Amino acid sequence: MVGDNAATARFRDYWQSLPAATRPLLVLNSGRLLDDQFELMRDVPLPTPDYVIGGVGTMLSCRDQPSLSEAYSASLGETFDTEKIRALVSDISGMNQQPERYQHAMKSSWYLHDADEAAIAAIEERLRAANIDARIVYSSNRDLDILPSAADKGAAITWLCRHLNICRDEVVVAGDTGNDRAMFELPGVRAISPANALPELKALAEGRDTIFSAQEAEADGIISGLKHWLS
Repeated sequence: MVGDNAATARFRDYWQSLPAATRPLLVLNSGRLLDDQFELMRDVPLPTPDYVIGGVGTMLSCRDQPSLSEAYSASLGETFDTEKIRALVSDISGMNQQPERYQHAMKSSWYLHDADEAAIAAIEERLRAANIDARIVYSSNRDLDILPSAADKGAAITWLCRHLNICRDEVVVAGDTGNDRAMFELPGVRAISPANALPELKALAEGRDTIFSAQEAEADGIISGLKHWLS
């Protein structure tokens, strides 16, 4: 939705043109931490979201329900032992911890370039052997996030749907990298893949009628997808 401010402004204008009585809820769901997203929203012409999910599904915020963040965090289980994780994986060849601004209590983020499935599986096995209940989200052939097993972008959407009593077939998601995969694979959810989506996500569209592949990039592709799904 961001990256081209002119396209983002077109999305804002399109979104605000939808009748208020039937306009869907707007949820931003990003790998960025919440404070990073709030700062971004001050700098780009995004419409104001109803909910914000951050940290690859490990954080949730609603401006009208400040207690919701605590409720969601509690649903993820006990506090993640990120120091134990750091000590466990820091000696893996090619693993480099991302800057501190990308870390928080429920997310341990690393760079690992061009890892194959065997490399990811080996890290998962190392975590299991240390009794760490975690999942790995790997995207862009570089970004490796270690999260609580109950967390990812799709799990956050599912939790929010339950909270709002919304069926997943009423949900449309959009994304462009592998860390959006969990949203795209939710049963019943319809998805939008803009033209700039990475091959790791575009491949999901093959043979699936629940994913709309837009010809336009970034926010323009999301507009095209919403017109398709909301028509």
